[in-house]
Amino acid sequence: MPRLPPSPFCLAALLVSLSAAVAAHGVSAPAVTVIVTPGRPSFHTAQKAAAAPSTRPAENASTLVAQGVAALARGDGAAAKTLFERALKRDPKNVEAHTYLGALAARAGDLQAAETHFAAAAGNAPRSAEARNNYGAILFRRGRAVEAAAEFEASLKLDARQPSALVNLAQIRFASSTREDLLAARALFARAQTIAPDAEIARALTVIALRLDDATAAAAHYRDYAARLTGATTASTAGEVSSAQSRAELGAALLEANLLDEAAAELNAAVSADPANDEAVVSLARIYRARKDVAAAGRLLESAVARGVDAAPVYAALADLYESIGRVENAIPAMRLAVERAPASEDYRFRYALLLINSQAPKAAVIRLQEALKTFPHSAKLWFALGLAYMTEHQSVEAAPALARAAELDPQAAPALAYLGLAYAEQGRYDEAIKFYERAVAVNPQLATVHYLLADILLKQNPSDTARPEKALLRAVELDPTLASARLALGKLYLRTERLDSAAEQLARAVALDPKSAETHYQLGRVYTRQKRTAEAQAALATFKRLNEGQKEQARNERKEIVRRLANVHF
Repeated sequence: MPRLPPSPFCLAALLVSLSAAVAAHGVSAPAVTVIVTPGRPSFHTAQKAAAAPSTRPAENASTLVAQGVAALARGDGAAAKTLFERALKRDPKNVEAHTYLGALAARAGDLQAAETHFAAAAGNAPRSAEARNNYGAILFRRGRAVEAAAEFEASLKLDARQPSALVNLAQIRFASSTREDLLAARALFARAQTIAPDAEIARALTVIALRLDDATAAAAHYRDYAARLTGATTASTAGEVSSAQSRAELGAALLEANLLDEAAAELNAAVSADPANDEAVVSLARIYRARKDVAAAGRLLESAVARGVDAAPVYAALADLYESIGRVENAIPAMRLAVERAPASEDYRFRYALLLINSQAPKAAVIRLQEALKTFPHSAKLWFALGLAYMTEHQSVEAAPALARAAELDPQAAPALAYLGLAYAEQGRYDEAIKFYERAVAVNPQLATVHYLLADILLKQNPSDTARPEKALLRAVELDPTLASARLALGKLYLRTERLDSAAEQLARAVALDPKSAETHYQLGRVYTRQKRTAEAQAALATFKRLNEGQKEQARNERKEIVRRLANVHF
């Protein structure tokens, strides 16, 4: 069992779970009707067996069919098949015999024979809703959805109140996944639910509502599903709807829709049924974190590891959790275990590198990334992380080739383009820096930090041209009102152009955002002096003098903040 550092949580074994199946399901059918369930089509007849006659009558087709049904009731499928075949010799068009032989063939996996018999039944009884539904079911099972849908539609025209035909057709519409077909599937399932209420149909309606982004309807259908599941007693319902994996998948879908209570109910049930379901455990931990219950999430994940769930997703979730509470000494080994358990995961390698970089261990990140790039030489994400690691070490010369390679592999990677601009700016290569900042903004115009960096480099390149930098800075503070460095730069620009009131406003807001910035207090003191606000100017300059001793450290921190904001952009 892998060992982790001492836990920051008070551990108690929690057997909880997350699960669910995002798939629609059918219902039990009326007599002699074939049922289809997505992924696991099944065929059966529900007609009651006739009692065997006490004396042997003449062997007409009807009598042979009745004897075959009696044999089925005794569990003698071989004898039943023989009797049904003899019935067809007496009457080649006997619909019941074809139907039973089709169901027996389907059960045995002989889908070609099943189709032959169901097609014969439908052909000999074109006005039989059940026969058309059965034929559609075998066509669906054989992957011929268009033909199957036509048979289900014909069956419903003959009898609109068939739950099985409604469900079968609904499943075909559901599988298409277009909005129009999802709406059609919802209407069909709703009709079936009205006729024969069922937990599986309620779950299907829940899933469709989730696919249609209708959280309110999903919650309502989920309540119906949960109530019916609680009262369900049939073996098919127990096997299909309430399986651990089925509940885990539905729970995950509910979580994505931010239906936390509903998702928690499904995931708890899934983990209780299958404590080794790592996906369920991780999803349930996400719910705890969404509820700001970090301790519960930690106990859940650590308990899973303690009981032997040795899975990469669990370790990765633990690493994220530990990092969020500042327990880097726990986060790093947990993420290392995730990488060891899933060495083929590019994402885990990337997350491990970022964790090392954020943990002030960029040199270790460089080593791990160089190892990872031997396996993933064409990974833009990993080349970007390598460039970031070098930039964190102030090695812009080494960073530039790695970032250039990332941008080459993924020209739409705005963070890589922005960092490449930053690397060239640190080398004094301003024209190249501007080019890459502009490319980054073109790819993602919402990057406030890049607008600020572009303005900064434009001012360094040509201090007399303030129009373009001002536009970039205004865009930066519009996108991110908390970007203190952009407000400082904008305040300085306004001071230079004699717009003292605007300068005072921007610098005062910058001070509020970053009270420890010596330069901001200094610039604000200058503005207040020019405005003849003597007392305020003296206070601002006094604060500047007090903070000035740490000016160099402050400059380093400002650069780290810029790097951090860029690193938080999704690659």
